[in-house]
Amino acid sequence: MTRMDELSPKLRSAAEFVVAHPDEVATRTLRQVAKAAKLTPPTLSRLARALDCDTYEDLREICRGELKRRNRVLADKAQELLQLSSGNGQAGKPGVFLVQARSAMENVQELMETIELDRLRAAADALANARKVVLLGATSGLAMVSYFRCMASMAFDNWRVAGADGAFWATEIAKLGPEDAVFFVSLRPYADQPVRAAQIAAETGAQIIAVTDSLKSPHARVATHCFIVETQSPQFFPSHVAPLVLIEGLMGMVVRRAGKQAAARIQSSESTGHVLQEYWVT
Repeated sequence: MTRMDELSPKLRSAAEFVVAHPDEVATRTLRQVAKAAKLTPPTLSRLARALDCDTYEDLREICRGELKRRNRVLADKAQELLQLSSGNGQAGKPGVFLVQARSAMENVQELMETIELDRLRAAADALANARKVVLLGATSGLAMVSYFRCMASMAFDNWRVAGADGAFWATEIAKLGPEDAVFFVSLRPYADQPVRAAQIAAETGAQIIAVTDSLKSPHARVATHCFIVETQSPQFFPSHVAPLVLIEGLMGMVVRRAGKQAAARIQSSESTGHVLQEYWVT
């Protein structure tokens, strides 16, 4: 995905209109959208190509998907949740568990069908080749990047969660350079600190890898590699299943790129764990 700051002023204006009005792009003709945005139809077509779309119609499909992702008020979703039957279902209606499981599987299916493998490979290359990897996260995003770090710790010694062990975020960000990578997960409602940290990190030239849930996410415009994941859920809170599938798959790709050295580190870590009796033995 082309970063916003890499676009020409006219294309940036077009992109900002598309991000702010995905409903218009999804439902109106090219000429109608161009008139509403005070742009020319060719400008919107050029924008589509700059965003790696083959045609403008492909951009419209992205916007149609964005409409499906639009968040509802958490309290409203909680009320809807109460309308679902409990347990395994009653009165011919599926229960909460079955509806939740089906929604999660649909999110993962959407990920499998829409993930851009070339972008995923590029992100894996950036993480594998980075001098150091800084992970950013707050609220539920912190739990997810901490899990990512937990996996990475068995194979690498240059991954760190910003703010861990009492360190300041500013300290981590200030040390970044073009040879580094920053990874974060940010889902609605977006926490403020990771947004500002990612913007500053982008200015250092570090590769920015973002997992988020919307083209309107404040992270999408600063990311070098941005992945939009589906988080729809009958619950009052977004589902994190698809983002977890993405980061687990990405970690596998990174470890594979590290080759025998990573495999040796994993074996050594596991062996040391047994010596320290960290694992339950029957």
